[in-house]
Amino acid sequence: MRLTTTVLTLASTATALAHPRSTSPSCNDTTAPTTTSPPVTAAQYDGHCFYPVPDPKFNLHNYLGTWYQVAGTPFGPTAGARCVTANYQLFDNNTVRVENIAAAGPSTFSIVGTGTAADMAYGTAGVFEVNFPSAGPPGQGGLTSGSGGAEEDDCPGPNYIVQDYAIDWAIVQTQRWNTLYILSRVREPSAESIQAWIDRAVEFGSNRTMIQLYNQTGCEGIGPM
Repeated sequence: MRLTTTVLTLASTATALAHPRSTSPSCNDTTAPTTTSPPVTAAQYDGHCFYPVPDPKFNLHNYLGTWYQVAGTPFGPTAGARCVTANYQLFDNNTVRVENIAAAGPSTFSIVGTGTAADMAYGTAGVFEVNFPSAGPPGQGGLTSGSGGAEEDDCPGPNYIVQDYAIDWAIVQTQRWNTLYILSRVREPSAESIQAWIDRAVEFGSNRTMIQLYNQTGCEGIGPM
């Protein structure tokens, strides 16, 4: 597979493909800015779609276990759901068992799928194709990420890209920046921490206007089996 090396993509905010990564000004700096930086973020292109750049620090073995989605862009079964949880376990063949659990009203539901490492042209770590048995393969109605839901897409590459990984937090995006998942090892982190990670996701290209908080309160007993 031939993949264009990392490029800088310029796009409007509405496309959710690019947002500025800026440095906070000094408290003592009273000089008014004379220019506005364009909304640019790093991306990869395979001739069909743009993809986020994965975090080279990603470590699969450390990533395994349970994560709680505390913010993101809802779609499919997770829209309006609460207690959204993902659990990852490694199979002997080095694929990943993906179990997603959520609650809707008084009921809970779950789905189990498989994550497979994507072609190394997209990155040596943190890039996966996640597929669930109730949907086709990625690019043919397959699941676009690890929190459940089907989305039509014609992209041939990964549909689960870990953009930023920091042991207890992770920012996960899909092809074309379609769907964001902000994951925490703690079910109910502080509001300040969540906001900081939303800000960081926006720096990596997510569309702030599409991001919502996920309700993780009252979720005792809801988790992987």
